[in-house]
Amino acid sequence: MDPAVKARRGESPQQRLIAQITACWRTQALRAAVQLELPEQLAQGPRDLAALAAACDCAADGLLRLLRALCSLQVCRERRDGRFELSATGALLCREPPGHGPSLRAMALWWGGPLWPTWGDLAYSVQTGRSARARQTGRSHYAFLDESPEVAGLFHDAMRAMTALIAVEIAGLATWHDARELVDVGGGSGELAATIAAAHPGLRATVLDRPDAAPGASALFDRYQVAARARFVAGDFFAAIPPGADRYLLKSILHNWDDAACQRLLARCAEAAPRGARLLLVERLRPERLSASRRDQALARTDLNMLAGLGGRERSLAEFAALLEPVGFSIVGSTPTRHEFSVVEARRGA
Repeated sequence: MDPAVKARRGESPQQRLIAQITACWRTQALRAAVQLELPEQLAQGPRDLAALAAACDCAADGLLRLLRALCSLQVCRERRDGRFELSATGALLCREPPGHGPSLRAMALWWGGPLWPTWGDLAYSVQTGRSARARQTGRSHYAFLDESPEVAGLFHDAMRAMTALIAVEIAGLATWHDARELVDVGGGSGELAATIAAAHPGLRATVLDRPDAAPGASALFDRYQVAARARFVAGDFFAAIPPGADRYLLKSILHNWDDAACQRLLARCAEAAPRGARLLLVERLRPERLSASRRDQALARTDLNMLAGLGGRERSLAEFAALLEPVGFSIVGSTPTRHEFSVVEARRGA
């Protein structure tokens, strides 16, 4: 048995609860590491403390304490010669991880930065059912991104990182084999649409989202070599959705909104989708009861995040069916992915 797992099993309830109460230190330690460019520095090879302190413009003692904290999080390792080296986990915090998967750098900056104050007002959201972010900023839903191109860019990068974890898996679903045109509604920088288009050369793709996502989408279309078959459309998906496609995709969209807003959005999808078209929802599916599993804890985390940030929620498969059926979509299947999400596929009827 892993010594760490064995140690946790021997913990008292007090020890486990203290660890949970004080877990915020992990978020800020990871954010500080990224802010100081430590993963990029260590990606060059083992470094001694003095060299790292000079490169990162840090006090040596403070940096040593952060590095040792990061060692406890398995982000880096302290060698016997006193130098520090990056682990495979820590490499995921680099801008371009060397073969270890998508970068999670933006997520560390997003959760420890712009998202951080929202959690301090969680009790307000629980009491009222309203967005804590709207209370703090005076702006509803994603309007707060209008105030800062830098925050908007970080948001899209963080969302792209989450999408990249499951993009290849979703691109491998059987539903794409006979698809000719995809509209990714609220598709951000286009990570998922570009991955699907690259895997299926006969497929055309459209990404619909806020104008501030356009530069990232253009770059990704070029990177995935699908620019000739993919386009970005700036617009409001509550107003209109590009019509006539045979596949419509909403990833992590419905959980942002209350039921009334979801039904308005799904009605726009129904107006755009011809009979027989498929609608794919990539969302976390809430079970009847939550357990202590990692997957259920992730669902609880994001459910509360949606409540405090946007006034949204995670839903069960039955709740999605109740939203889809009144606008003419019937669920035909649900497929879990390896990372938190499931793909719910629905068909547009008459």
